[in-house]
Amino acid sequence: MFKAGNPHKSLAYWQGRTAEIANLKQWLNNPNIPLIGIEGIGGIGKSMLSAYIYEDETITGFRKRFWADVGYGAIFTDVATQVLQEFGYRVPNQETELLQALVKCLQSDEYLLIIDNLESLLQTDGIWGSQFYEEFFTTWVECGGKSKVIVTTRERPELPKRWEWLPLSGLKIEDGIKLLTALGIQGNLEEFVKLVDGYPLLLQFVADLLKVEYPQNPHLKRLESLGLGNLQQLLTDKKVVGSHRRENVAMVLVLDTSFGRLSELLKSLLQNISVYRGAVNSKAAVAVCLGSSETEIERELRNLVKRSFLSEKLIDDGRWFEFQPVVLEYVRYKAGDQRSAHQQAINYYQSIAKQQPWQTKDDIQEYLEIFYHFYQLADYDSAFEAIWHCNDFLNLRGYYANQVELYGQLVNKSSEIDDRQNWNYRASLISLGSAYDSLGQYERAIAFYQQSLDIAKEIGDIQGESASLNNLGVAYYFLGQYERAIAFNQQSLDIKKEIGDIQGESRSLNNLGLAYDSLGQYERAIAFYQQSLDIAKEIGDIQGE
Repeated sequence: MFKAGNPHKSLAYWQGRTAEIANLKQWLNNPNIPLIGIEGIGGIGKSMLSAYIYEDETITGFRKRFWADVGYGAIFTDVATQVLQEFGYRVPNQETELLQALVKCLQSDEYLLIIDNLESLLQTDGIWGSQFYEEFFTTWVECGGKSKVIVTTRERPELPKRWEWLPLSGLKIEDGIKLLTALGIQGNLEEFVKLVDGYPLLLQFVADLLKVEYPQNPHLKRLESLGLGNLQQLLTDKKVVGSHRRENVAMVLVLDTSFGRLSELLKSLLQNISVYRGAVNSKAAVAVCLGSSETEIERELRNLVKRSFLSEKLIDDGRWFEFQPVVLEYVRYKAGDQRSAHQQAINYYQSIAKQQPWQTKDDIQEYLEIFYHFYQLADYDSAFEAIWHCNDFLNLRGYYANQVELYGQLVNKSSEIDDRQNWNYRASLISLGSAYDSLGQYERAIAFYQQSLDIAKEIGDIQGESASLNNLGVAYYFLGQYERAIAFNQQSLDIKKEIGDIQGESRSLNNLGLAYDSLGQYERAIAFYQQSLDIAKEIGDIQGE
């Protein structure tokens, strides 16, 4: 059995979930259920349960399995491409064909695709933050096929009804007792498991706290001396309504205690690496913790693993460290303003960024991280410059979905602060329109081109006005609205002549020729083509010629 996209989840202390596993196995065997969702609060064990299913070789019928964690903003194009490659399905040359290729791949054979941390793709109330993921899941739920898709999420997305949900709660009392026993904890285990509703992450955190602080006698009675003596009183308080609320309150209390017992170096290390997205190695950690050696930092990172603040995984013989989402949220909250750490992360990525020529998207990953950190600092001009540096590469390689995600973020923020005078905003609008244009989503492209045109007119940017008119003409041409295309291209041509943009004039003439050609007015088309050709020859524009 082939597996890819290793979840890196340790199942060493796995306990229980018998009923949940039985439900999942039943649904996996049902040909009418294309999608299964595991839903629950952070730390309840969604990822662990899906990892158990992923690793369970008694579950037969799936020729290949793939695990994708989208918790740190994984773009659909990247995920789809990797799945197709691992499943041995041809990756289309055109990015616009990826969605259908992925659906056809999943229909063609019996595969298991697990997508972890789906909530990171959602906005409020289950609204999708990425149209590409929304289109894929909607299409897959409606069509289905031989494969199965499992997602883990804190909240349910808006989708058609044809899928099954598994709401996940805490461990059963007997399973919670077995977990604490396996972890070497002593005391009234049943009472404690009941108190915290079998919340797995909290049980693990308390166990690791006791083992680190009292390795010779990790007894639950020691919680009082650690400042957690009021845990029972707090969790039985009638003002703390609802099991999820109790679990959250208890988790924060335990995290506060564990965090408070860290050395200043560990606190600083933990907070500073929280600015990164995804797993980090010791080199990245040292970059945001100046004054410490890489050897010292790696030792302290492993110390944080013992305390459950981080998990550790080996990738290409190197140690990488990652937060559990609930812990990451807590640490970022404790850290507050992290401007300095973000800037240090930027400096780190700038120091290791690859220079051109680039061959794959991995070659520009550092620039994407630089974009992210500048964006977190609300330095949108610098974020724009980071991605603009790679824009030609993204265009030439056809990474249009990436452009939509990146420029979309900039456009949203710039529109919020009404940064209309900023050239970067207008360039982002045009780039976003161009990306949608290349994806064949012409109406969306037109909406952004129109915004850039309105702003260009408002501020008197005649070159920007001409460019936007030209882009609108091209988009309407591909929509088959040739009369409108001609109108926009003619306006663009008039401005090009007025400002003396000879090369732009040649392109507008060519676009007019295309539109008249499509209308069957061949003599007019020839006239425009000829004018365009004459100019291209005159200025030595071989591509235009």
